[in-house]
Order: sequence, then C-alpha cells, then structure tokens
Amino acid sequence: MNASTNTPLRPTAPTFTPGPIGGTLRAALATPLVFIWAVLAAALIALLAITFRSFTRRRLRTLLHIWGRVPLALAGVRVELHGAEHLDTPGPKLQLFNHSSTLDLFLLAAHVPPTPCVAYKREFHSIPGLGWALIALGMIALDRSNKESSIRSLQAAAERMQAERLSLMMAPEGTRSRNGGLQAFKKGAFHVAIATKAPIFPSIWRGTELLSPMGTYLIKSGTIRVDCLPPIDTTTWTTATIDEHIADTRALFLQYLPPEATSATDSRT
Repeated sequence: MNASTNTPLRPTAPTFTPGPIGGTLRAALATPLVFIWAVLAAALIALLAITFRSFTRRRLRTLLHIWGRVPLALAGVRVELHGAEHLDTPGPKLQLFNHSSTLDLFLLAAHVPPTPCVAYKREFHSIPGLGWALIALGMIALDRSNKESSIRSLQAAAERMQAERLSLMMAPEGTRSRNGGLQAFKKGAFHVAIATKAPIFPSIWRGTELLSPMGTYLIKSGTIRVDCLPPIDTTTWTTATIDEHIADTRALFLQYLPPEATSATDSRT
C-alpha cells in the first residue's frame, strides 16, 4: 500500500480486446430510438419525482437502471461488468469514472450504486426530459464557467453525501475526452473526498469511445468493458497532499487507459 495516499497497489490491469463493431446502417436505425427513449423516459422520471417523491426516492436506483439499460439494449451494446460487488458497498462513497462518449450517460445510469447522486455540467439543463429529471431528482449541477459557483455546489454535495449517505458519481476529468485517452484530473472530486473522508471507487470504462466517438451522435453495436475496482481509503488525506492523491489515482486509471494525446498531466483547477 502507498503510505502517502492509502491507494492500494493492484495487479496489472486485465487486457480488453474489443469485439466486432456494428455497421453505420444499424446505428442510424437504432440511435433515434435511443434518444427518443432517453427524452421520454427521463421526462416520466421527472414527473414521478415531482408527484411521487417518496416512491421515486425509494426506487431511484431501479428507475435509473431501467433508463440506462434500455438504450444499451436498443443499440446492441453488450457490457462486460467486472467487480460489480463493489457497487453495492453501503455508505457514502465517491464513484469516479472516465468520460469519453455519449454512451457514458447510459452506462452510468445502468450501473448506479445505492442512493445515487450524479454531479453534472449545468448545460444539461437545456436538454428536454433529461434536464428536467436531473433538476427534479436533486442531482448536483456544476457551472463550469463559474469556479466559485462550482466550489459551492461541491461543498453542498459533500454535506449531502454525509447527511443522506449518498453515492456521488463524478468524472474527475471534468469534461469529455476527445480521443478516448485519459485527461488530467481536476481537483473537485478530491476536495469532496477530503471533506467527507468517503472512499473512492474507481469505475473504468473501455470501448465506449469506439462505439460512439466524439463528433458523431451515432451509437454502434459492440462490447464495452467496465471494471469496478476496490475502494481507495481517503481517511488520512489532506489538502496539503491533494496533488499526490490526484496523481496516484490517475496512475491507477492509466493502468487501464492510455493518456489523451493532448492532455497535460497536472491538475490546476
């Protein structure tokens, strides 16, 4: 174990060889169905959250699982899930995932842990259905154009994590990768970890950028591998050593993913 960060040493990451990828015609037929479902089902969840708040809160994990898994099935996306038992670990936690595709949203919903809450960019509010659901469900909106506002949102997220024992899901890169490689990690998620002392559960997704790469809305059929790793203990972390924690956590992700070609390796925001 790394003494400075309590980041467990792990064996070499298993290889992932993507299988056959579906054609453009199938994707062109399936993708409109995916987005129609995403908008209409999200609008229904928003309505449930407003009118039957207690029911929605109790069934939120199931509702999100359904919302995310139907689009994956429509698109012909098969998920190889490894380490699923870590998703069910009780108590407040941070689930960090790499972000490289439109598919990430469905993949995240399809495998949310108990008492899920997601931190998302405020621009999602402009998407019909989805934006309504995020607001109605009380998810954490981050205004990336306003650093002070984002800090306040993350402080509120840390308080809610402890009070409501939430599983907060965040992309530590802050924004979507353009080529599927791993970008520099921002500090927001790590400040939350230090404030709450909640463990970090890395979820590493491979293959999403091949089925729905940057620059297209089409979703092709194929296989994605998800590795849910054991938790990283953050109880001894401090702001004085936050850069070490970020570097060590990113190094863990880099065992599975290549770095983005244009990404810096430091974290300044």
